[in-house]
Amino acid sequence: MRRCVLSRRALVWAALLVPLFVACADVRLAPSVPATLEFANFAAPAIVVGDSLRDVDGVAVPVHAVVRNQDGDVLADAPVRFVYADANRDTAVFVDSVTGYVVSLKALIGTAITVRIAARTGKSLQAIRTVLITTRPDTVISGSTPIDTLRTTLPDTGSAAAQANTSGALSVTLRHTDGTASTLVSNYLVKFELVQPANPMNDSTAAVFLVNDARMVSNIDTTDVSGIASRFVRVRSSQFPTGTALDSAVVRATVSYKGQSVKGSPILLVVPIIKKVTTP
Repeated sequence: MRRCVLSRRALVWAALLVPLFVACADVRLAPSVPATLEFANFAAPAIVVGDSLRDVDGVAVPVHAVVRNQDGDVLADAPVRFVYADANRDTAVFVDSVTGYVVSLKALIGTAITVRIAARTGKSLQAIRTVLITTRPDTVISGSTPIDTLRTTLPDTGSAAAQANTSGALSVTLRHTDGTASTLVSNYLVKFELVQPANPMNDSTAAVFLVNDARMVSNIDTTDVSGIASRFVRVRSSQFPTGTALDSAVVRATVSYKGQSVKGSPILLVVPIIKKVTTP
């Protein structure tokens, strides 16, 4: 009698397990079927009112999304459509559904500063990303804070030495002028480049390179709410300066709009550098 009970239980469990196994097998997608959709990084964090999304050099660029199958392989031919996800709120933005070009047609309503762009593929996959709306920069000026002389120290190892061999902020400020009123331009890209000693690719193995406020290698910044963008000079003290005399690092800050330099750009920022005198 006991054997009969156990056998029936086994049959019940088998009956439950079989449909579970089949369900798992059924969700396996074909290699050509989209399984994930993700936005690639936007070329800029903001769009100027009345203009399209542009990169740091002022070139108009579309948004782009990546479609992958269940194995993570990119489906380059998968059709993606782009839409303005806030169309029920306003008509401030136009999105070309096929090419992905985004245009800010007018200022947003009230205090809104962001808009949402959606990418869609397949029957149900969607990704949404926000982008800011900003004003056109027409003037750039150098930061008001004087640049102090950087006195490098040896040995150049560890976080403390990295901090000691990094300059203060090299900053610029962006403004927009409308008649007699002048406003600060936030969320706009500024490019920094070392011209002395030359390091156009901002190679972190070079004697001098540029970093952000977290001491990470970076030569592009986005203006904050005060219209300020900045970068810092990081010096490998064993390589620069080569002698004991005062030397300099020269950084060029460039701001462009529609591929043209705005008034005041480029700006040269000079950091005096000297080896710190150590006493025995």
